[in-house]
Amino acid sequence: MRLSPGWVLLASSSLAGAADLEQVRSRGALRVIVAADESAETFALTPGPDPGFERELIETFARVQGLQLEVVTAEGYADRIPRLLKGDGDVIVAIFDTEDRRRQVAFTGEVMPTHNVAVTFKPAPVVSDLAALKALPSVGAIKGAKPAEAAAEAGVAASALRLFETRDALLQALRAKQVAAVVLPISEMALAAREFADLQAGATVGPPGRIAWAVRKEDEALRAALDEHLLVVRRGASWSRLVVKYFGDQTLAVLGRAR
Repeated sequence: MRLSPGWVLLASSSLAGAADLEQVRSRGALRVIVAADESAETFALTPGPDPGFERELIETFARVQGLQLEVVTAEGYADRIPRLLKGDGDVIVAIFDTEDRRRQVAFTGEVMPTHNVAVTFKPAPVVSDLAALKALPSVGAIKGAKPAEAAAEAGVAASALRLFETRDALLQALRAKQVAAVVLPISEMALAAREFADLQAGATVGPPGRIAWAVRKEDEALRAALDEHLLVVRRGASWSRLVVKYFGDQTLAVLGRAR
């Protein structure tokens, strides 16, 4: 039987076998760290017919490697890297790849491009630019997540920046006019718009970025295997199919322009 180039890549990664990947294999389970508040469309904490965009991606990797998937829930977004470095898990999913985080962990290749947007609730005006965002009396973001840092770096005053523990609390505050705008990744905005029809996206906040997976720096074989898996997925049709399935075809178009 002739193997496709993609399966050859995955097979070669299985044979690479440095100590870190072998330890995962000997355990028989890949421990995946995810924030407790992660959206089900991104990563459902329990398996099911629609387990989420990133869960489908990493479940496929686990199956190819002959591993079970074990979910390690971090209390908040800021707790994920400390849990990884403590050895509580093997890989963090759905995490922004940033320069400051690279000093602590190693990132795989891109899972999804992304950028943050200023979001308002009709009939409030769209936030047209960063000057308009900085002029608002209050701006909300999720505590420990990168959009909060992007808002601060864009010039939102500390006195105006309000941090929330969960996305639901953030959006409820926006709807109740407790904050004038919030900052969200575009994919999260697309998900929220399904529930809150009057949401509207405005100015981009911060530079375009990427969402990836993170491992400990010493776990080179595991990172290489994950990289090869993502390369195969991104070269085929399954990545676009999953984006449309979980986030909608408009999100696919927006993410394409975010590069």
